[in-house]
Parts: sequence; structure tokens; C-alpha cells
Amino acid sequence: MADRHDLRVIPLRCPACGATLEAGGEDVIYPCKPCGSYRELVGEELVQREIVHVAGPDLDAPPAARREMPRLPFWVFPFRAVTVGGEVATLREYLALAGSVSPLSPGRGEKSPLVFVPAFAAKSASLLRAGRLLTLRSPAFGRSAGVPSRIAPIVFREADARALTEAVVLATVATERRVNQRFLDSFAVRCGAGRLLSIPFDDREGRLHQPDLDLEI
Repeated sequence: MADRHDLRVIPLRCPACGATLEAGGEDVIYPCKPCGSYRELVGEELVQREIVHVAGPDLDAPPAARREMPRLPFWVFPFRAVTVGGEVATLREYLALAGSVSPLSPGRGEKSPLVFVPAFAAKSASLLRAGRLLTLRSPAFGRSAGVPSRIAPIVFREADARALTEAVVLATVATERRVNQRFLDSFAVRCGAGRLLSIPFDDREGRLHQPDLDLEI
């Protein structure tokens, strides 16, 4: 008897409004333009994924001053780092480990540090550099009430991004790795639940630049 394979076609329609979801070849999370939601196919179910849109001139400036800005998606995870010297659990401890002198507002230093992992398609070196700079600078982003018309395609699921978090954090502590030969023996990164951010960038002749962070991709 020939093998039988049951195939099921799942239409990419928004469960909330019924509109067709946009999907490209590498997308793993699909936007719905009419209602502004984002959906991920988990098994046979289209699960909603919340995306926090960072405040920017494209959404929050007065209407006459608003401008189109490309938006890039990032996964963000709270994390703890295990090192030979013990566990690094707060932003203040992490910045000390990384040798950063970033100023902190009152109370922020005792919060968990955040690791940023790009969720968009780019060369590996660009992804690592963007994640490293954002993680080191630990920006305190404001949240916009607006919804952008479009963000770059999301091509990394949460699990894919989580697998990159250790590499990103390691890239931020290069000095400690050089001076302590035992550093990698017990180093590990433990992450909490991830969330998605969309961050606005300026388009400068084919290069994307984030003016508040001086970050270019």
C-alpha cells in the first residue's frame, strides 16, 4: 500500500479581522495591515505576537513634521550572565563587567540587563554589531501609541534569536575575555521571555542610521 500523506493548507488570514496577512519568502511573523497586528504560525494556529513600537519622529512628531522612516525589528530579552566571578543579574553589574560607563537614571541600575538581537535579514557581521551596540548602550526607549505602516520583514523566531543571545553578550565583554583566561570556562547567558521592538532608522543613501544611538546598519 502506498504511503498516504495528509496535507493541510492553512490560509494566512488574520483571525481578528479576516484580512490576508502579508508573507514573503523568509518571513516567520506576518503583519496584518488593516488591524496592525502580527501573527506567527505555531503548529496550525496563528498566534498573535505583540510588537512594541519605539517612539520616533515617524509616529510621534506633530502631523506636519512626521516623516517616513524605515523600521527594523529586534528581539529583546532580559538576561543574567554566569561568570567565574559569580552571577551578573542587574544592569549595573553587567555594565561594570562590560567596562561601560553609560550613565543610568535612578533605579535603572537594579533592573535586569537586556540583550538585543536583530530579527531582520542582514549579513552576520552587521547583525552581531547591531546587537552588540544596542546591548552595550542599554537604551531606555519610549513607547509610541502609533502604529507604523510597515516594518522590515521578521525572519527570526524567538527561539532562533535566543540561540544568538550568548554570542551577542560575549561580544560586549571582549576586554574581560582577554584579561581572564578562565572567563569562558563557566560563562553562560540565561534569558527570560523575549519581546519584539520596532526601531525607526533614517535612510542615508542606502545605509540605515539610528540618530539617537549613532548606529548604522
